[in-house]
Amino acid sequence: MILYDAQKRIIAINEQTLEMLGYSSLEEFKKEVTDLSQFFVKKPGYIHQFRSFHWIDYVLTNTTVTHRALLQTKDGKVLEVFLKVTQLGSLHNLSNYYLVTFEFNTFNEECIIANIQPQQAQAKPTQPATSTPAMQPEPEYINIEEKEMPSLDLESISIELNLDQEIILDFIKEYISHAVEKLDEINSFIKKRDTKSLYSTIHTLKGVAANLRLKPIQEVLSQVKKESSVEEMVEKLQDFYAYIKYLAKEFNVTIDKELKLFNPNALTPSATTHTQEQREEPSSSNEQPSSVKGEVIEEAATELGLSLNEYQEYLKELINEIKLNLAYNNYNELHKLASFARNLYLQECAKYLDQVNVNQNPELVKKCIQDLESLKKEPSPFTISLEELQDSLELTQIDKDDFIEILEDLIIELKTLNSIKMRKEKFLKKAKQLKSVAESLRLSNLVLLLNNIISNYPLNDILSKQLEDAISSLEENIRKL
Repeated sequence: MILYDAQKRIIAINEQTLEMLGYSSLEEFKKEVTDLSQFFVKKPGYIHQFRSFHWIDYVLTNTTVTHRALLQTKDGKVLEVFLKVTQLGSLHNLSNYYLVTFEFNTFNEECIIANIQPQQAQAKPTQPATSTPAMQPEPEYINIEEKEMPSLDLESISIELNLDQEIILDFIKEYISHAVEKLDEINSFIKKRDTKSLYSTIHTLKGVAANLRLKPIQEVLSQVKKESSVEEMVEKLQDFYAYIKYLAKEFNVTIDKELKLFNPNALTPSATTHTQEQREEPSSSNEQPSSVKGEVIEEAATELGLSLNEYQEYLKELINEIKLNLAYNNYNELHKLASFARNLYLQECAKYLDQVNVNQNPELVKKCIQDLESLKKEPSPFTISLEELQDSLELTQIDKDDFIEILEDLIIELKTLNSIKMRKEKFLKKAKQLKSVAESLRLSNLVLLLNNIISNYPLNDILSKQLEDAISSLEENIRKL
């Protein structure tokens, strides 16, 4: 723990925190450190020192979120911690004191973020060679081998669902393509060991398979439970994609990518360090950073583990910082913002900012701002926020677990709307049913959206995108309930 006075100066620190930050004595610490922010690593999603106000004020005024920080210690380690600031009143005067306490992120047992390198290279002693044989690392990806499944009786499925065989076939082909498209997202969840998101995606795939009477696939995915480990989920996903590969061949669906799943056993410290170093660190050679002109911010947000709205906030902050420094011709400060841009996977912008300190060319900065402004997105008016879900839960008085299950089923049904959008009668009937469900759940934004969809049939690109945004926001915020 660290104690600050009313002027936010460090006045006390306990021995454990001193050691954690890499110092062996109070004297050494006093000579080198004036504020904890000296140890902050600036990275999206984590606390950093702000230009206009102290980070302690930020923590105290934003009590609805858990504040995380990356601390780069004197000996080069980077620790991920949860920060808590408690305001204390003095017994002798009107001043306040601020007690800062830390809690290590329990998700990472060693609390060390291996992917962020020290800002200044630390000299490392050469390790003597040993005769111990090197362990063979686990392969990073698991290749999917085709697996034959029992032939589908399209005729009996057609009779059971009361649909033409051609329509059934189209739905199956769409399902195959959808499963292939979901692979990148699934691999992202595996890398983060996000079993909750992984289960939600598998649950959706299972629901659609059940609707299409794809029993072998349904049976495989039904074996995945909420409490399943990421390894168990990956094992079932191997079977799932093996069936998908077989069905793609049977029904002549072209798969334009290699089907492979990320191997959760490859998440060793050395593998993580190697992969992340390549991703985070700018090249030390003369090679320019790879261009990501026109990059999709959704992918960047996913890679960083941020929601789209959180990513947008960091994007706005970066734009404002660049504009402010450009206005005052602070080229040195602009140059420093390159690392901020690179952390947001904005490599093209980072390239401009890397050069600006050398040639002091404002046109480069203006080009960077122009590119960034084009990436800014206004939120869809029909997204379902966490607050709306919490209000709905309170108003309906439904048990929380039951409420989540109802929402998961609702998401599955909403996703089927796109697959029947050309069949007016069925589409409108389904949309009206879902509108009634949304009304009973007090989800006003979804009610308004479905009302627009019903009133403006056929489904156009704008409404289709708004529906996708609504579904995405539902999926994201269910996980936060």
